[in-house]
Amino acid sequence: MLLKVKIVLVTLVATCVVHAQNMRLSLDPSMYVTAQGKPYVDLYTTLDASTIGFELNADSNWVTSFKVVVQTGGKLDAFTFNYAQEDSASGAPLLLQKSTFAFDDWTHQVLKIVITDDVTGDFIELEDTLNFGGEEAYYLSDPIALDTLESDNVVYQKSGSAVIPKPYLGLPVFENVPIEWYSEVYIKEGQYVLRYELQNASGDAVSGTQGFKRLQDGVNPIRISYAMDGQNSGAYAIKTELLDASGTVIKEASESLMWYNDEMLIDASLLEGVLTRATFEKSWGNWDEVPEYLSMIAPLASLAERRLLMNLKESMDTARAAFYLTRFWQEKAPDQALESWIGYKRVVDQVDAEFGSKTLPGYRTQMGRVFLQYGAPSLVEERPFDGKNYPYQIWQYDRLVSSSTPIQQNQVFVFVDQELVGRQYTLIHSSAMGEVKDHKWQFHLSRHSNTGPDIDATSTQYSRDNFGERISNSLIIGNQGTWFDQFNN
Repeated sequence: MLLKVKIVLVTLVATCVVHAQNMRLSLDPSMYVTAQGKPYVDLYTTLDASTIGFELNADSNWVTSFKVVVQTGGKLDAFTFNYAQEDSASGAPLLLQKSTFAFDDWTHQVLKIVITDDVTGDFIELEDTLNFGGEEAYYLSDPIALDTLESDNVVYQKSGSAVIPKPYLGLPVFENVPIEWYSEVYIKEGQYVLRYELQNASGDAVSGTQGFKRLQDGVNPIRISYAMDGQNSGAYAIKTELLDASGTVIKEASESLMWYNDEMLIDASLLEGVLTRATFEKSWGNWDEVPEYLSMIAPLASLAERRLLMNLKESMDTARAAFYLTRFWQEKAPDQALESWIGYKRVVDQVDAEFGSKTLPGYRTQMGRVFLQYGAPSLVEERPFDGKNYPYQIWQYDRLVSSSTPIQQNQVFVFVDQELVGRQYTLIHSSAMGEVKDHKWQFHLSRHSNTGPDIDATSTQYSRDNFGERISNSLIIGNQGTWFDQFNN
């Protein structure tokens, strides 16, 4: 059987040059068997478009182009990710591509990948192995969490229906929609049964999700949908088991996922008798400031927790929000939950004093958010206003630790004060994954002075960037929101 590997590129190999080291890309091979008993692989490539280079084109859209070449078993496939949006890379989605490779035998296959960023010219070369077992009387593929999008694209057709996996780089995420999944079982000959169910975070089967399918010789496609009515938000797993004629489990597979329901953020029964306003205010803080507390802890939240925070903010349910705040710290520091929260609030007070203003608390600023999320920078390079450039700061982190990303090394954040009203710095570029990216950020630090006769000149004759100098105005700077800015709107 195939040894399923997921490659998430952070700092992989020596051939990866500096600007490409923060790219996030997943290669997810799934093995199937044809009706003739030959193996084939669907290779799903997922790219986080917010972690690669963008450039501004003539119609004022940010565009990116990213090429992937895959070679295995004497076969080759090449495809390009193309994406355009009004803002920079911040908030760009996950992009998905599929390649299929069929094989004549069950020998191991070397997988070679060349990945090129067409905007920056950076590239990565990778090599891995598709490890097939031996030819057997049965094969159970891993379940795939499906997207809800409809598509007539033949490349995503399997067994007569559209099979479009949810793009993801950690866990598939379903939001207010049914959970749907797909799998295949190949039976050479014999009597077998597939048992399947959806399990919650405790490993218990969710009521109404269990089922059986008697399998026939050949390819058996399985496509299941769960409505999830009344289920709580949280972690789940699709579990499949292949049983022989005696009822013995001979093979099993699973796929973990996250499911969110705006109406079922937290089990309401958990709130009864657990947390009251008086109990909360006795130790944790002011009940009326709970929405602000959610904003304070947002920089510490993981990708999954951010969705819960957004839903809680929109729900305007103070009791649920207060309960979540206490659970948040109990999970972060089980033995010192309250002490950790009090200590964190002291740091927030320091951030307010350093980065805040009369109209905006420090933890709501972009500098404050970065400080709370990643800690104090290792080095700060500060450049004051000199008449040619806006005031800016470059924060250098020797080691970057965050709940939402892997540990990173040697990352920078570039902030600029375009408004010139006193420390209202905007983050315009960072090398860290998941942050705003603009590989032309140096040009956008300059004020829109124009020393040449043509304000739309695109040459570098007058030491301007090749997009035209006036592009460096507020069209770029100050228009680059991050997830945190969206949360605070």
